[in-house]
Amino acid sequence: MTRPAHVHPGTVGHVHHGPLSHPRLGTISTAVAPLLHGPPRPARVVAATRHAVHLVTGDRELPALAVVTRDAILLPNALVLPFSSADRPLDLRPPWAGFGAGYVVIGTVRFEPEASWTPPRVQDAFSPPGPARLRRVTALLDASAQPLPPPLAPRLTDLRHALRTDDAGEVRRAARALVGLGPGLTPSGDDILCGALLASRAWGGPLAHLSEAVADATLRTPLLSAALLRHAARGECVPQAHAFLRALSGDGALEPALRELLAVGHHSGGDLARGVLAVGLDGAGATPGDRDGYPLK
Repeated sequence: MTRPAHVHPGTVGHVHHGPLSHPRLGTISTAVAPLLHGPPRPARVVAATRHAVHLVTGDRELPALAVVTRDAILLPNALVLPFSSADRPLDLRPPWAGFGAGYVVIGTVRFEPEASWTPPRVQDAFSPPGPARLRRVTALLDASAQPLPPPLAPRLTDLRHALRTDDAGEVRRAARALVGLGPGLTPSGDDILCGALLASRAWGGPLAHLSEAVADATLRTPLLSAALLRHAARGECVPQAHAFLRALSGDGALEPALRELLAVGHHSGGDLARGVLAVGLDGAGATPGDRDGYPLK
């Protein structure tokens, strides 16, 4: 979800056993806390900014872990530190990293959780939004979101049409075509699919078919993005996406929720909203004209 301005690749061939600095305490997401169980294992730093350091873990089920400051976007796979990026920026450039034995190590810095936090999780108890509410947020998104990159527009149209026809094979095909499509650590196609997965879990959409389509995402898209797809399939998301789904369901003000979501990343928030609406328009009984009027920019 975050889009670092600078990416610092790191390589790890072993877990460091030399002297470490005094541990920095934080809180670990319950979604990725199992990574810290067991013996130390190597990791690889794939991106670092003032706000976050992203690690690839090599774990099949939990392929990425983020260490973030308290003012960063609260990803569902994050270990959150109690200070801000202004106080202590995290743009680390270590030659190695690792995790396990109860902590995360990046270079000579050890991050040790003293508590856990539970990421927001959508449930199927959310009420599906009505067509009028969807039309309203569609117009707001059209006016406010970053334009969708041209290669994405026809793929999103294919997904919407597949959802409309309720054909399992077509849904899987259209969703697979979006995996990894677009630039960045979280390509736009993946962000759209995260939104569709969350909406399907919340409102009873084709969750199984979409989940099947992203099952091999670790082979087809950056691992950070593949990890967020796995979290989305389980209903785990950033707070802004959770608030947006609640607002669409009638629990909260819609405009502020969309505004907060659009502030997530350069275009991740807008792409998430597009994926949510693709499922919402199908499930709300919208007319073909409503669906065809869905914004592609």
